[in-house]
Amino acid sequence: MNFLKTYVDGLDDILGMGIPQGSLVLVSGAPGTMKTSLTYHVLHENARHGVKGLYVSLEQSRASLLEHMEGLGNRLDDSGGNLSLLDLAALRKTFTGPADQPWMDLFKLYANGLRRSFDYRLLVIDSLDALEILAKFADARRDLFALVRWLRGLQATTFLLGELPSDDGLAGRQVFAKHKEDYLADGIVHLRLARQGDFGMQRQIRIVKMRGTRHATDYHALVFDNGFRVTRILA
Repeated sequence: MNFLKTYVDGLDDILGMGIPQGSLVLVSGAPGTMKTSLTYHVLHENARHGVKGLYVSLEQSRASLLEHMEGLGNRLDDSGGNLSLLDLAALRKTFTGPADQPWMDLFKLYANGLRRSFDYRLLVIDSLDALEILAKFADARRDLFALVRWLRGLQATTFLLGELPSDDGLAGRQVFAKHKEDYLADGIVHLRLARQGDFGMQRQIRIVKMRGTRHATDYHALVFDNGFRVTRILA
């Protein structure tokens, strides 16, 4: 089995050997937990090492995403032409096909077309919640099952970003998905904001599951300081 490196200091260690290539990974967490930044970093660093990646944004514009990521040190020009950004909302406005073309069909059309011209092996969909709304899922569980089955056919390592309530991880029973899509995923990466002392908050990461690896399952601190690193949580 081949494994994908994240190029995050400390994260590949707790993953065991990395992420099994071809896996479908749910990256879930509340707003502000850096889901977008972390997954973009993984694509960007793999692009620098010759692995083509596609980032599909359904909410944030291409210009806004690039500005934010370059502010974190991930310059598109440094990716060697191996990273492509797809702003599906903007493309929808310029689409010359039928005006009533379903969103899901449009997404698949562009994803398949790019696969033929730009053989990406990494894919990020940001976010699953936005796709559900735009595609007007009639039966969320059924439509998600069909989406996952189609994504597996791409034979790419895929990250699905999922939003959770802001108080997730602070109280009550933890959940990692809204529609049980956690059962469909090969891996779950959970990001949370946890209280530190009376006033502080700390970003934390946990590999809830990852098929094909012997990974750590406890929470670790996720630190961004001129790059991401993962460390043990200090009491």
